[in-house]
Amino acid sequence: MAVSTLTLRRWHRRFALVLGLFFVVQGITGAIAQNRFWLLQATDPGLYRADGSGPPAPPGDILADIQRERPGFQVAHMMYPAAVSPNTAIVVMGGRDITRHDMSRMVLVNQFEDKVITEQSATAGWVGIASAIHKWLIFGTPGKIILTILGIGVVTFSALGIVIWFRTRNTSRNVKGVVKFHRTAGIVAGLFIISVAGTGTALNLYTWAEKTSGRSVFKSNMEMPAGHAGMAMTPAVDANTAYASAQKTVGNLHMIAFGPAGPHAANYWFAFMDKQLKRTDVLVDPQTGKVVGSYPTGLTSGGDGVRGWLFPVHSGYVIGPVGGVIYSIIGVSVSLWVATGFIMWRRGRKPKRSTAVLADA
Repeated sequence: MAVSTLTLRRWHRRFALVLGLFFVVQGITGAIAQNRFWLLQATDPGLYRADGSGPPAPPGDILADIQRERPGFQVAHMMYPAAVSPNTAIVVMGGRDITRHDMSRMVLVNQFEDKVITEQSATAGWVGIASAIHKWLIFGTPGKIILTILGIGVVTFSALGIVIWFRTRNTSRNVKGVVKFHRTAGIVAGLFIISVAGTGTALNLYTWAEKTSGRSVFKSNMEMPAGHAGMAMTPAVDANTAYASAQKTVGNLHMIAFGPAGPHAANYWFAFMDKQLKRTDVLVDPQTGKVVGSYPTGLTSGGDGVRGWLFPVHSGYVIGPVGGVIYSIIGVSVSLWVATGFIMWRRGRKPKRSTAVLADA
């Protein structure tokens, strides 16, 4: 038996507050994470802006800068800026505890002048905190579980709204004000939320399974190399030569991250992205300089197919950088749409509410 429209409205309103607020938080923090390079420059240009022109310094030169200006700092990996924001400083993650894979500190480097800008705590900055909140990393495994449940709830909640709109499309033509705005914007917002929340939930589940199964190229490469426990491993091939080999393998892709070979990494690790943010990881043997392998989506297996398209669709970059801008704007704008839903929810709680409004909402 088909569920009545009135019943659908009741369920839609019951979950509106929690799921609406959840998506507002996810939409805003997601927009911050997606535009983090521009935001870092805008909020603290003295630290995060790298003035200069020409090609950025290759990873071997950055390693040399760290060794020269921050002796004792152990580099775990470094993050190059996105192609759309090349003048953001390189962020080098690491620490000074040589007994473990320490990432408690970060060093900011101007890649155009081969100059270290500063060293600070890895948790410094509101942009990084927003990115961690978006992925619920600060809550550990419970956060992953809750994020999955809420993600599925948001998709279901949005689908209910679309069904309600479709069923009442002929009887609600004369509604005005907040209700009209909520209904009109609801179709676009609902489809957007289903796309973003659906792919985001899938990404959360995929990455969770990938980390626990050991299929992450980065994580598996960070394991202590067999036979080198407690010993330093000196590469025979320098980082710049390894970079040239990796770049030749992937062609005209933009490098976004690099990890040096050493006591806690068996190979040089490089991560590249195309204009749709489809990722490819490359490992290079530090002793021979030969490419160990090229891995779609940064996974040792299963990184192609649907898995490879989840992040491009989730971020909007499936249609290129302009898609990322559009998704960021919509993600923030949805907050206004959710606010109109909250107003309607408050009105619906009043004892003497108008039956006409309820019928047309």
